[in-house]
Amino acid sequence: MTVMTQDNTTKWKQSLIRMIAGGVVGMAAAAAMLGLMGGGLIDAMGPSRVALAAVGLIYCLMAALVGFGLAAPRAGAQLLNVADADELREERSGMLLSVVTMGGIGIVLILLALARTPDFAAGLIPAAGAMAVLVLVIAGGVIASWRWRGRFDELNWQLALEGCLWSFTLSWVGLTIWAAADFLGFGLVLTPIDVVTALSALMLAGSFLAIGRRGMLQR
Repeated sequence: MTVMTQDNTTKWKQSLIRMIAGGVVGMAAAAAMLGLMGGGLIDAMGPSRVALAAVGLIYCLMAALVGFGLAAPRAGAQLLNVADADELREERSGMLLSVVTMGGIGIVLILLALARTPDFAAGLIPAAGAMAVLVLVIAGGVIASWRWRGRFDELNWQLALEGCLWSFTLSWVGLTIWAAADFLGFGLVLTPIDVVTALSALMLAGSFLAIGRRGMLQR
């Protein structure tokens, strides 16, 4: 019993260290991004666009961290939530698909946040270009998911289904309450860009919930 307790404590410490390391990298990247964009552009974007860009940055950072782990398995095993470098090598194809997916979503969200619109003339990206990339990424994701559906084992499929269920549930509850508060006059305005941000963030949250419920956040 004592050995099991010590083992669980060690796993939690390792997970905590990895989360802290990821947080430090995330804050550094966010600070760098804000510095490159400049205070004037940030002010012009407003809270909703900044939130969307922040969620996109999280996706990009996750893709970068997993990509780093695949490129350097030994170092990546110390940073990512895997047992060892061999697991990274064995799961390379599936994790590479995750890198492409997360990276694509992250880039699209950032482009949408920076897209030029009538109420955001300072936008850096033409609206048509951002929409074209969005449609291209969605179409590519659908085609890739269909073609590579046989590459995933039963556990990964179950995790995907559970993640989708949690994401849908969180999105339905959160957006329903938010929208109701808006049209009932409670002052919580829900804009289309907020919907995109919420859906993207809750999709990520649902995935983490599905993984966490199976104890896979402790390795």
